[in-house]
Amino acid sequence: MSTAASVNASRFLADQEPPYAGMSIGHAYSMLTEKEKLYAHWLNRASWEGTRVIMNQWTPYAEKLYDLFVLSLSTPGDKTKIGDLGKIKEASGVSDADWTAFMEYTSQVLSNLVNYKSFGGSKFIPRIPVQTFEKIIKASPNAGLVSKLWGEVKDLVWSLEPEPQLLIGKPSAGHISNYYLGETISDEEVDEVGKLCEKLDINALNTRVKKISSSEYIILVASAEKKSESHAVDVGNTKLSVTVQYGDFSGEMSRVAAALKEAKKYAANAHQEGMLDGYIKSMETGDMKAHIDGSIEWVKDIGPVVESYIGFIEAYVDPFAARAEWEGFTAIVNKEMSAKYEKLVAMAPSILPTLPWGEAFEVDVFKKPDFTALEVLNFATGGIPAGINIPNYYEVREKYGFKNVSLANILAAKTPNNPYFFVAPEDKPLREKYEDEAFNIQVANHELLGHGSGKLMKENEDGTKNFNPEKTINPLTGKPVDTWYKPGQTYGQIFGTCSSSHEECRAEAAAMYLVFDRDILRLFGHTEEQDIQDLQYITYHTMAYAGLRGLEFYDVAAKKHLQAHMQARMGLLLCMVEGGIARLEEIRSADGTLEDLVLRVDRHAVLSKGKDVFGKLLVDLQIRKSIADGEGARAFYEKLTNPPSTWLGDVRDLVISKKMPRKIFVQPNTFLENGKAILKEYALSAEGVIQSFIERAI
Repeated sequence: MSTAASVNASRFLADQEPPYAGMSIGHAYSMLTEKEKLYAHWLNRASWEGTRVIMNQWTPYAEKLYDLFVLSLSTPGDKTKIGDLGKIKEASGVSDADWTAFMEYTSQVLSNLVNYKSFGGSKFIPRIPVQTFEKIIKASPNAGLVSKLWGEVKDLVWSLEPEPQLLIGKPSAGHISNYYLGETISDEEVDEVGKLCEKLDINALNTRVKKISSSEYIILVASAEKKSESHAVDVGNTKLSVTVQYGDFSGEMSRVAAALKEAKKYAANAHQEGMLDGYIKSMETGDMKAHIDGSIEWVKDIGPVVESYIGFIEAYVDPFAARAEWEGFTAIVNKEMSAKYEKLVAMAPSILPTLPWGEAFEVDVFKKPDFTALEVLNFATGGIPAGINIPNYYEVREKYGFKNVSLANILAAKTPNNPYFFVAPEDKPLREKYEDEAFNIQVANHELLGHGSGKLMKENEDGTKNFNPEKTINPLTGKPVDTWYKPGQTYGQIFGTCSSSHEECRAEAAAMYLVFDRDILRLFGHTEEQDIQDLQYITYHTMAYAGLRGLEFYDVAAKKHLQAHMQARMGLLLCMVEGGIARLEEIRSADGTLEDLVLRVDRHAVLSKGKDVFGKLLVDLQIRKSIADGEGARAFYEKLTNPPSTWLGDVRDLVISKKMPRKIFVQPNTFLENGKAILKEYALSAEGVIQSFIERAI
């Protein structure tokens, strides 16, 4: 195995014995009508047709690696059917242990859609040497077809140098990002391109950038249609030559649009038809305004039986948080759990005024969203979330509202024997009893009342504003607000690199604050005082534990958080430490060796001042977001989430040594048979993952 001497290779080994989880969707799917099943099938198809976009947004070779595995392990002459894995293993002559390591690595690459962790953005490499791996590839009946692919990727798969390329991140820091092609682009040049997009009225979400020189760029727009437009644009004192090139991912966008046209035949109502029309136009032309129009219709489609959202949605992977990753999901509504969420929505107008930033910084009118619990049928992404609050377009949210989605079968998915590291023995029984319920309530509050709250101070094209600058006092300065979002500016543009994590931190902090709302707890069945206090304590303990786990996702050499949510949770833990709520107890031997850590959360402090501690934090986070103070927010947030130097040595090493493999979901497929959409589920194993991707035929 080729490794760089300066890098600890064990940190980058693929997970061993990763837990495989099912979606438990069969019963919900069986309750659909034949028309609903066909609608779900084509939405499923449209979502997965875009997954090669995801691969190419991460690294230049992810698609080749994906094709290597699919071709190597499929049937000769039919790459949509899994081959005889037993024969391949036997022909390779490798040991059982080496075969298992190969299968586990392959299943992780396919699930992430790249050999970088979707949750964390760090590379992972096989646990077997290249020579052993090659024996398996050459034992494939399709070895002749994949020999060129193998030659192109084999050195890249094991390489741990240069060290910066082990992380997804800024090209200027030497990290990998396939959003930025051509010559290495500086942070300042990325900012220039952002201004270019504003001037040319191009939404950056579905774009990539190719730098030709410091004065010439190509903006690649994802669309089925191919065309180019040339512009000479002044940015400051610099004249830039810009080509806007439509047709990036043309084949994928064509296939997505075709599948959406099929789905439209089975739409349940006019809103679904309008939604699909907007999406189709967006995929065909690259016009994100059409996707916004489709999103408006999607928001208006209240309580559908089959729910879906698709497109360039979240900007977590782009190190500058301007360009979005492709994703698409299809799900079936869980009516029983959704009824509870509908009650929370009805309560929201009376809850939002209790948030600590004051009336002036809260939305003028709360647009009641559709809040549903969904059983996920498919999610075309490298990592499935537990909940979603969409669309991200502020103009849609402000005028039409939004939807909250809790992914019930993802939340409920269990894997055996999860140990509790760093938890005091006396806390383990309460953790076991309450952590699932605490997480469910946290997700509900996070999505609806966290992401769904807070006002952006905006100036319209005609110069009018949605607030009075003279009468709106900034509680951080005691003076009138003097900054706001100018026409065309968005939160992502202004906050840049910290925008995604800053918003996740704000939503998580809101949920921590609202766990003290007795009306919310009553809705979820918690009325007894002991029960309520136990739940509140475990909510704080669980978040502190997640923050400690954030050390796994912090790269010391790069001084970089690798995952937006984990950076947010680290910030919340540090807020609790500073507030006297939590601390780390280090257990050391006589010679000073760190043997164990115990996370101590002060129950009395949680109950007596937890709400106040997070209330203060929320004011800081929300006000800066409201008034477009990107520079102030970045400085505040960097300080908030910067781990203490005392945690970055043996403490971090111990946390990493106890790292648990991330759960892999084995997603089902749907197929057309005799005009009907049939569900197929797979074994919860590496083989099941591999078969599901081969039969997905993407």
